[in-house]
Amino acid sequence: MQRVYNYFEWGLLAVSAPFLLFPTFRVAGTLVALLVLALFWLVSAFIHKPWTPTPFNGALLLFALATGVGILVTAWPEVTLSKATGLVLGLGLFRAMAALRGRGGWRWGVLVLTGLGSGIAAVGALSAKFYVKIPIIAPLIARLPARLLTLPESPEGGVSANQLAGILTLYLPLALGFLWWALNRLRARSSEPESQGKSRALRPRTLDLTWLLLAAFSVLLTGGLLVITQSRSGWIGGTAGAVTLLGLVLWRSQWRWLRGVLLALVAVVVLGAAVFVARVPSEVLDRVWGDSVVTETEFTGKVSFSGRLEIWSRALYAIQDFPFTGCGLGTLRKVVPLLYPLFTIPPDSDIAHAHNIFLQTAADIGLPGLIAYLALLGVAFGVAWRSDPQKGLPFLAALIALHTYGLTDAIALGSKPGIAFWASLGMLAILAVTAWEVKGSDGPKEHHD
Repeated sequence: MQRVYNYFEWGLLAVSAPFLLFPTFRVAGTLVALLVLALFWLVSAFIHKPWTPTPFNGALLLFALATGVGILVTAWPEVTLSKATGLVLGLGLFRAMAALRGRGGWRWGVLVLTGLGSGIAAVGALSAKFYVKIPIIAPLIARLPARLLTLPESPEGGVSANQLAGILTLYLPLALGFLWWALNRLRARSSEPESQGKSRALRPRTLDLTWLLLAAFSVLLTGGLLVITQSRSGWIGGTAGAVTLLGLVLWRSQWRWLRGVLLALVAVVVLGAAVFVARVPSEVLDRVWGDSVVTETEFTGKVSFSGRLEIWSRALYAIQDFPFTGCGLGTLRKVVPLLYPLFTIPPDSDIAHAHNIFLQTAADIGLPGLIAYLALLGVAFGVAWRSDPQKGLPFLAALIALHTYGLTDAIALGSKPGIAFWASLGMLAILAVTAWEVKGSDGPKEHHD
């Protein structure tokens, strides 16, 4: 019976996804999709189960309540609609993934997460307009084909290169984790005694080499696309994710002395970064962060480092004025020019977000929503750290990469690419629920039909 529910829910999500991602394109279809999903979840709560028990559930409840408040208080429903339906799809995907079990469920989750990443990367590469921000990459940009795909509900007609970079920062550590797994698999196979014939032993080794080549290709493709986006926030986030994964792998290795070395290196890097930011004049940071050739777009204009500081200050004003409810999901772009005008950024620029995921979340759904979001991240870090290192550590590094990127840019709540974030939390939920079932009494038990 449980499998029937799971299959049916996955089918509903697949059919509803286009309407929830582009809610104003077919309004009637979006309304039907929302009603059908709500009815399914309501019926499921009465005759089957309301929600799969996971460590995320408490934080998710608070987050859902804060999001509901952020939707209700909005003064621009047409702006909030696309963010709200995007969150419904993300939470629905998390719910469906959390219901998966064991090795089979993990493989299905990997397939879904990989498909999402491949789809976002393909759509981004075909629809994004890659401006020349860094001269050294100009020849490479000139060789790219013109935009081949146009998306609805976007003044640009496609994915923002900065938004694409944010998702790539999430996937780069996952690709590196895939490479780590493939290398370990090949090494373990090489150390096995040749008890079978050469022809039989050759088949699994060939498969291992295929996995290794596929993993290396995924790393090169993800890293190459990240370079092409020319997003400084993306580059910093991707580097942070790769370095974090390397540090975590070494920390969990058998060489205990490496922990002291890693702690010393982290302390030196943090201290050096703090001194650099404190001592370097803002004009130098503006030259590093500013863009010489950038057209004003929906997602970001020519925003230098000082421009980001000004946007952050306006987000803080909004949080101070609307601390418990937020100013409305996705409406900061409307509130800032109306209540807190910018001075260093042209007034006709559409600042779609606060260029900081934590400020953006608090401005969207208030401080209770930010607390819930931080709780979700805390649970995710704990689950990833306690899980099998080859499965958990890449997700821990991926979340750190995404939120390092999120310090100076943001994939706001409900944004279309943000569905990958909820899928990643769903993968961690699979690990947590499977561990509960293996341990038996250490976590909630479920009754299966």
